[in-house]
Amino acid sequence: MYSICLDIFFHGLNANKLIMKTPLTFIKKTIRNIAVLVTYTLITLSASVAQMATVDVDRFNPVINDNPSLLLGITFDARTSLTANSTIGQIGYYNANGTIIPAVDTLMNNFPMSTLRYPGNGIATGFNWKKSIGPVGSRPNQNLLGGIGSPQPVNFGFDEFMAMTAAKGVTPDNIQIMVPIYDSAATGLTFTQTNAAIANMIANNADWVEYCNAPNDGSNPGGGIDWAAQRASNGHPLPYDIKIWNIGNEPWTSQEFGSTATDCNNYITAITPIIDAMLAIDSTLKITLPTTGNPTSTTSWANALLNSTLVAQGKVYALSPHYFPTESTTPAVAPSKGVVAVENALNTLISAANAKGLKVFVGDYAHYIASPNPSNSQKDSAMQWMAANFEADLLLMLSQKAGIERANFWVYGNAQATWHPIRYNSVNNYTLMPAAELYKILFPAFLDKSISIVSTSPVASDLNPYAVRSGAFISADGLRINIISVNRDKIDTMYLQVANFNYGLINNARLFTAPSLTSEMITESVAAIDQFNFCFILPPMSIIIAEYALNTVGIQESMIVNNSFDFYPNPASEDIHFKSIQPEFEIYNSIGQIVVSKQYNLDSFSIKQLKDGLYYIKTNSKYYKLIVKH
Repeated sequence: MYSICLDIFFHGLNANKLIMKTPLTFIKKTIRNIAVLVTYTLITLSASVAQMATVDVDRFNPVINDNPSLLLGITFDARTSLTANSTIGQIGYYNANGTIIPAVDTLMNNFPMSTLRYPGNGIATGFNWKKSIGPVGSRPNQNLLGGIGSPQPVNFGFDEFMAMTAAKGVTPDNIQIMVPIYDSAATGLTFTQTNAAIANMIANNADWVEYCNAPNDGSNPGGGIDWAAQRASNGHPLPYDIKIWNIGNEPWTSQEFGSTATDCNNYITAITPIIDAMLAIDSTLKITLPTTGNPTSTTSWANALLNSTLVAQGKVYALSPHYFPTESTTPAVAPSKGVVAVENALNTLISAANAKGLKVFVGDYAHYIASPNPSNSQKDSAMQWMAANFEADLLLMLSQKAGIERANFWVYGNAQATWHPIRYNSVNNYTLMPAAELYKILFPAFLDKSISIVSTSPVASDLNPYAVRSGAFISADGLRINIISVNRDKIDTMYLQVANFNYGLINNARLFTAPSLTSEMITESVAAIDQFNFCFILPPMSIIIAEYALNTVGIQESMIVNNSFDFYPNPASEDIHFKSIQPEFEIYNSIGQIVVSKQYNLDSFSIKQLKDGLYYIKTNSKYYKLIVKH
């Protein structure tokens, strides 16, 4: 293009040789040609610096996920009302009497919740649900804090948790209960297994199902204590009807069973009587099992799980892997720790699970923290803007994976945890970190269904295979589509072209950025548009939410005409001709901007100034698709 610019410039100079005796005219023409050169140079520089990503969306594309809001789930720690030693103090969101801390309530009162996993890491310290119910003040102590706190009652217990979720509009079918899998009477347990063990574990889990789901009609399906009657006496006469039950937490770790196929078979042997006892109380439970490893490897935990008798008997609903990746900071890190590595692993797992008729849950995920004993600043880094950007990347990836039903962010309820979306600063001083704040931004933008897209992206500056990832979400009535894109590149600005979009006009486009990677503030602004390329500008480490509405400016489905009855040619390169003089018309680009203001009483119009792409001509209250192709 530079050569074209120079040709235009010097052609103008040669033409002016004939009028050298007219200095003013020569100067005017030279200035004009210089302006042309500068304009074309700037365009060329813009095109060369801009790295173009595209997203191709059609509202008739296949639905990927029927409820993508379930990808915005959270894990909630049952120890939230406990107090640690004098150095640490309150560990969670609730006071020792089970009432919420006012400063936390301010942050949480408008916080979205879709699906929750409980009791979180309490399961690793021997949380016993039976000791968390009944009148506050009469509950026995539980030793759930180890060396950082003394035994104490759990006064924000199971019933309080269910009341909290109900107040947030979370239905019981979206509660995920994690049950213990170690019995304190067993021998040969590791230190970690011993900490997680409780008495009469199998009966305890069956009783929990009865407490949750049995009707209070005297049927008492488990015998012994009528747990449905006990639930009613605690103020909850109707069953909770919780269907999703996860068997353990991370049993594949070296501190528990281990991660090989042999280790998994030992796990299966241990949990089979647990599952049978629970299903005997309620046969409609959806049992999910923790998994790890490559399911195509015969020596892996996942392979053993998929080929187990439990799966063959139809007793398993979903597999539940955990992921703690990071954005890739160097090429060496990218293959093993990046979101692309999670995506590759999930692709394999989804395929294997689908072959067995199973769903996939992402049981827990969060940003990776490298240090085994992280400092406060390292903990914060997993929740600051860098991690929020990573989170958007991961969630958009999940939204494009059929077979993933839900995912949970680790961990709410415990502000003292290594991963802490709500940071504890001091007494009654809490901060909602960007990774949590992003949930509030994305939750309303993840509309009723996610639909498949076709997208392209340049390779990122850190050599990650992509710089930009996108997702698309459509409302149940089909009247709205949101396109969400994240630029996860720390260095380069990206341009996002919405290609072949034939839905409606843009209603709103918001850009989310932060002053730095470690920022704890998210900045919102109107998304900038590159007027030459008709595309969104995505600065480094930014997120855009583009909201489209079918009737934003009066467009109705019946108004969009898919042929060229009123003008020709189409595609067009230079001029369009109307079959009759149009009293008025205007032209919109593919992202809904007016690129040609109202024109009046014309039978033809030049479109040479328009870039190649899809446009809409509005005339006679209808919208005609125009394709410009020079």
